[in-house]
Amino acid sequence: MTSLASYLADRNAATLAWVAEDPANRWAGTFTEDLAHWAEYGVFTVAQFKRWEMETSIREFAKDVLGFRPHYDFASMTDEDLEKEFDYLAKANEREIAAQEEWDRQEEEYRLEQEAERAAWLAEQPEQIDYVACRYQEGWL
Repeated sequence: MTSLASYLADRNAATLAWVAEDPANRWAGTFTEDLAHWAEYGVFTVAQFKRWEMETSIREFAKDVLGFRPHYDFASMTDEDLEKEFDYLAKANEREIAAQEEWDRQEEEYRLEQEAERAAWLAEQPEQIDYVACRYQEGWL
């Protein structure tokens, strides 16, 4: 069984290796390996850390998807409940993205329609008359 300290060290090493593959385009944070820090959160094992991470992800993801942070009673939720909630939020996020893409498509379609109507209207307008040149040619000046 892996200890929390070795799990965090391995995870941070993998993260730093991923960043090192393309440092100009990649950035990532790492978790503190100070076990006293994690003890303050009640995290002493790898399983507790993974649960803390899932709870934190749900809390932040809910804010991004729903626009507010709903109250969750994480203590009464099982790991399966957490996974179901995360899946629900992921699907809600996908629906929101699809709705935004449809809105953007309709907005672009409307803009093109307006541009076409304006171009047609301009084509129907009579040619502008240069009154100074017209009068000069007719001998008015």
